[in-house]
Amino acid sequence: MLSLADRLTVPQFFFNETHVGGADDLIATVKQWENELQYPTPLEYYELEIKSKPDPTDERLQVPTTPPVVESPPPPRDNEFSVRLPDGSKTTVLKMTLKLREILPIADLRHNLGTYKNAFTGAQATEIFMKEYDISKQEAIQFGKSLLSMRIITHVFEDHDFEPIHLYYRLTADHTPEVLNSFCVWNDRVDSNSMPLLKRLKKMLGKAESAVTNSDGLVNYKEAHKNENYVQFEEAVCELQGVDMEKMDRNTRLAFGINLYNLMIKYAFMKLGIGSSGLARGAFFSGVKFNIGGDILSFNDLEHGILRGNKRPVLGLNLQINPKDSRARLAIENPDCRIHFGLNCGAKSCPPVKNFTADAIDEELRIVSMAFCEQDDNVRIDESSNTLHLTKLLSWFREDFAASNKELPQKVVTFLRGEKQAALQRMIDSKNSIKIVFNNYDWGTNASDFVAFEKDSLTMNAGLIIHRPR
Repeated sequence: MLSLADRLTVPQFFFNETHVGGADDLIATVKQWENELQYPTPLEYYELEIKSKPDPTDERLQVPTTPPVVESPPPPRDNEFSVRLPDGSKTTVLKMTLKLREILPIADLRHNLGTYKNAFTGAQATEIFMKEYDISKQEAIQFGKSLLSMRIITHVFEDHDFEPIHLYYRLTADHTPEVLNSFCVWNDRVDSNSMPLLKRLKKMLGKAESAVTNSDGLVNYKEAHKNENYVQFEEAVCELQGVDMEKMDRNTRLAFGINLYNLMIKYAFMKLGIGSSGLARGAFFSGVKFNIGGDILSFNDLEHGILRGNKRPVLGLNLQINPKDSRARLAIENPDCRIHFGLNCGAKSCPPVKNFTADAIDEELRIVSMAFCEQDDNVRIDESSNTLHLTKLLSWFREDFAASNKELPQKVVTFLRGEKQAALQRMIDSKNSIKIVFNNYDWGTNASDFVAFEKDSLTMNAGLIIHRPR
């Protein structure tokens, strides 16, 4: 694409052998056709002036003759979490959880000075089970015990069996909201190939996102949870509970980590909301977590503790993960500063989301780095004033790129090409002091509507709890 279009971004459009440009260029071209008086419609213009002309002779523009790559299907699941109902029939954990959400009187329950969110009592559940399944009280109790043993429901302190009295319980899907992929406890098979697993999850969540995206590309994160694909994703993403990052080689862990971060940001926006202030964003990145192979990681843990090789977070005083913490074993050796051109936290100033692969991670990071720095909003050179305008990312994570701000131009020039690279190189060669200005970061998002994230939403047992509820 570089040799044909001299562009790093996609898509790029060609009419025969003529390069039109990107999406905006294509739209502008079609609008221009609408003003062509000799053709009634753009379609007629296209058919007579382009489609009727000879096909390209440049083999790079010809239709590929090799068959498309067919993605291998996921390995079959063992039992899809079979749940035996009182009548002897079976259902899945997903269907059972959704059913329980419909029939149980889930509410915020008080006890002494404490509040237990999204809870119900054993007595309430027993009565509901008796009515719903037309069974005796003893059978209802046994059914409640089976749901608890399968960890579809849990006691609010996880230290009682199911009893038909006023003990408090809640659905496992509601029990640990701070852990995104905790809709269920994954007891099914785990795909040994974690990269295709993430790709399937991204596609599933992408369908839910598309369903609530308007014509302007804005996403209604507030409504996404109502989509069927989102509900299926909630269960499917729990498979990550069985993925062992420690067994991954460096490149796989690097690509997996970037893709995981970008996927979970969108999921968190849908499930928990978007931080609208600096304090809320800080709580979001440190408090929202996910379970990867039993390791509970926050966004900060993944970014600073693993992908950055366990460094201090922005404004932090200590390493993100204590070296004695078992999760420190996951830190990437020889971290790559270019990850900052691949991670997307949902803000408008972030790099666009791309898919990274273990086999080509180095080349992919090279391309996204150049594409990001090619944009003037991220890197702009003013030779007249010897000023280099840079994305705020290079200020926050300067230590990842260079030993000092003074050395940043030498690093940035490696991410550029063409005249932009030549201009910065001339400034460097002049030996004159280069003034560096860091741009403001736009924390706005692509949301048309969203729930405002609040730290309290991560706590299910709140308040001063003197006695455990009985």
